[in-house]
Amino acid sequence: MLHDVRKRRMAALVLADETVLEAEAAKFFDSLSYTFLRRPEAGLVVLEGRAGNSGQRFNLGEMLVTRCVVRLEPQGNGTATEGYAFVHGNRPRHAELVALFDALLQQEAWAKPLTRSLIEPLVARREEQLRKRAEETAATRVDFFTLVRGEDE
Repeated sequence: MLHDVRKRRMAALVLADETVLEAEAAKFFDSLSYTFLRRPEAGLVVLEGRAGNSGQRFNLGEMLVTRCVVRLEPQGNGTATEGYAFVHGNRPRHAELVALFDALLQQEAWAKPLTRSLIEPLVARREEQLRKRAEETAATRVDFFTLVRGEDE
């Protein structure tokens, strides 16, 4: 359950527009003390696929990602937390913001307010984008059918 919640949060942060994260970060990060355990750095990862989604693995290709790890110092009575990020492309600031939000969301005092003010709107915006794309795609759908001739009975 907790894994699913964090997975949902991370997906929302990684897929979010960097300007949205930057605006939200301006509200919180001035008072935060954090250190880099791994500064943002870009590198390649190998993507694997499976034949038929369950068969033998094969290398699909490579993808450029930026990773970052931060350690957020304790806030109030909390404990220090580590935030991780892997963001597609060469986007060091985006990776840093995602890692910071990940660390904040692990702290009980920040989890609910940040989920309400940041994660839920990001998820809703993403769902709306996907819904619009599905509608646009459905509008171009072509249904093929076959007429049965009498002698084929």
